[in-house]
Amino acid sequence: MTDSDQSTELNELKVQTRTLEESYQRVFPKTDPALVYDLISRLKRDPQNNAPVFTVEVFTKEGTDSEKSRDLILQTTGTVPSVYDNGIHYVITHRLTLETLKKLNDIEYVLDIMGDYTGGASSIGPQHAMGDWKKKQGQ
Repeated sequence: MTDSDQSTELNELKVQTRTLEESYQRVFPKTDPALVYDLISRLKRDPQNNAPVFTVEVFTKEGTDSEKSRDLILQTTGTVPSVYDNGIHYVITHRLTLETLKKLNDIEYVLDIMGDYTGGASSIGPQHAMGDWKKKQGQ
């Protein structure tokens, strides 16, 4: 492979990565792209496990009814969330699918979603602050 061919391949990879990031942002505008990527990667690597266990943190607007938010997250995920930060930060550990993540993302008063793969271990509680993933991206 020539240097020119390698350079072309690397540029193509950069373009494809940018396109993928734009797709994540379009479909999941409130969700950390690293969470989306991690979930998709795990689903691809282990197709038998169609819902790997993640701890997901959901941040809502100030003044949101925390009981209503708690109940909607329970209805959406099947898991009762722990509530932090005066009712604007919800933490759940459950089997995550792209469909569930999309439903959480599309809740009107949700501002931010982040999460980490736990693989079945129990949650150790909140690990993120609202906007952490945006800070990493310089937004």
